[in-house]
Amino acid sequence: MSLPISQLDSYTMLHVMRSTHLSVPHALLGAALLTGLEWGKAPLAAALLWLLLFSLLLLSLWGTTWRAGRCPEHDDWQIAALYRRFAAQIVAAGSGWGVAAWILMPGDDLTYSLIVVLWGIAVSAVQGAMLSARRELFYGFVGPLWGLLLLRLFLSPEPVLRWVGASGVIYCLSLTLFTALLHRFALESMGQRAENASLMRELTLEQAQLDSYNAMLEQKNIELDGAVERISELASRDPLTGVLNMRSLMREMERLLEHSETQGAPFAIAIIDLDHFKRINDSCGHARGDEVLQQLCVLAQQALADGELFGRYGGEEFLLLAPACSGSELNRRMEALRDKVGGWDWRRLTGDLPVTLSCGVAAWRRGVDPLSLLQQADKALYQAKALGRDRVCLAREAEA
Repeated sequence: MSLPISQLDSYTMLHVMRSTHLSVPHALLGAALLTGLEWGKAPLAAALLWLLLFSLLLLSLWGTTWRAGRCPEHDDWQIAALYRRFAAQIVAAGSGWGVAAWILMPGDDLTYSLIVVLWGIAVSAVQGAMLSARRELFYGFVGPLWGLLLLRLFLSPEPVLRWVGASGVIYCLSLTLFTALLHRFALESMGQRAENASLMRELTLEQAQLDSYNAMLEQKNIELDGAVERISELASRDPLTGVLNMRSLMREMERLLEHSETQGAPFAIAIIDLDHFKRINDSCGHARGDEVLQQLCVLAQQALADGELFGRYGGEEFLLLAPACSGSELNRRMEALRDKVGGWDWRRLTGDLPVTLSCGVAAWRRGVDPLSLLQQADKALYQAKALGRDRVCLAREAEA
């Protein structure tokens, strides 16, 4: 819950307190100097007592204005509390300067009396400028000062001092009009500042909201990118085995063939088929058959070299794409894979039924398209099955 003061009030209160902070040391020096100038002309004990009490008041005022200089501009509670104390101290300071006219002004020496009057003029002019943003403070300071000073002048037996008092009245009116102009200017300036501060707070709040929305949007984009990536991954993968699906394999095969046509780099493929897979499904169930397919994929992917791709070609058939690999090299590696699959312990999944594979290997030759290369590998696979399965055949051997 904040105090019912406006932003403009907050700025003007802080302004007059911070401005007065700069003048307090000069006021202390001025009080001491005025006492020194009137030394011997005013009662010594009364003058020293006035200087002591007035200095304590000014030091208290300086402490209040010092705290105002470190007060946050949005802390309405602290600003209002400091301002109430400051206002009371300002009225007391005006009264203190007015009391000086009764204590320090000699009744029988016109020159030294005028020094006190001139001091009052100077002090009220300075404070008029300092307090112009808060006119009630200006009246609270100048009223006691000039009220006591004018009363002292008009009660003086010296006619000249009474004329000085009349001139003082004219001066007070002029000072009031001048500070009214300063007051209007200060309010316009600080009103613009308050409006700018309000706009800055709104902009800061909107910027914070925008940053929050941007962060949220960035997070959503990250999540969306992840979702798109997962969807893309799912669209390119076989849902059972997790390896590449037929469409992804064909896309990659076209890319690799184009690279070989351009660079003349070797390229070979292998079609792998599980032997008698229907027998495994019929005897052990489709769930165990699925586990056999998954384990075959694990073994095959362990045998892949860098840059090679492996995926499900259809049913129990799989396709391996081997860039930078000749047909004879891939044939040798497929023999090693065949031995690895045949020697793996399948008993947990198939019992006494063996798990073997047959494989057809084909190598790229310039001008061969994807369909022709697949047909060559498929013919080689057919020959491997015709020769009794559990073997690897190279395409040129199948054509011989």
